[in-house]
Parts: sequence; C-alpha cells; structure tokens
Amino acid sequence: MPYRTWQRFLAQTAGTSAVEFAMLAPVFIVLLVAGVAFGQGFYAIGSVQWAVERTARDLMIDGSLSEAQYEARVRALTENFTGMDFDVSYATENYGEIEVMQVRTILRYPVRIPLMDPVWLTYPVETYAPRPVG
Repeated sequence: MPYRTWQRFLAQTAGTSAVEFAMLAPVFIVLLVAGVAFGQGFYAIGSVQWAVERTARDLMIDGSLSEAQYEARVRALTENFTGMDFDVSYATENYGEIEVMQVRTILRYPVRIPLMDPVWLTYPVETYAPRPVG
C-alpha cells in the first residue's frame, strides 16, 4: 500500500470501541467468573465450619457419639458441596475428671476458573468439645 493509503487507513476511528471491547471483555468475564467461584469456595468453607461446630455441640451433649458417627454427621451436613474433601482428626485430653476432645478438620475445596487449573483452597477448622462426665 502506498503511504497515503496507510495514512488514511490509520486515521479511521470507526469500530475502535468494538476492537477494545473484543480485547478486554474476555479478561473481565474471567475475572467475574473467578470472583463468583471464590465466593462459592468461601461459602463452602463457612458451611463446613458451621457443620463442624454444630456436630461438636452434639459431641458435647451425647457421650456415646463415636468419631465415625461424628464424621458421618459432618459429611451429611456438607454433602451438597461437590468436589470438596476434608480430613478429620481427633485428640483427647483429660482435665481432671473432664475429658475434652479436640477435633481438627482440614478442608480442601477446588475453585475452578475457566482456562486455568483448579485452585485449591485449604482451610483448617479446629474445635474443642468437652465430653459429658459419666
């Protein structure tokens, strides 16, 4: 193209907004989806924390509740979250005549963002539950 033709071509401004939109829209859409995905992840973490604490209250009241039953209750309360995985560990200490169970739950939740590998949120939840005497 001759110099004058290039000059006229570069002087055209029609459609520049469409080009800018085409370049920036995918970035904004990915950021929007990522924000929603992380929001779901933090909601899942809060729900697991609630389930652990609720079940720990059951553990305080019911002296016959075993560790397997405890974990089954937590899993039943959080069964609606897909892809989530958590481990539960227990430790028992005696403070005089009072037996206190420490329950530690480590939650792993995948946050899936388009065009990326999953980002895993890992969150520990720790609670203490005194067991009934007798």
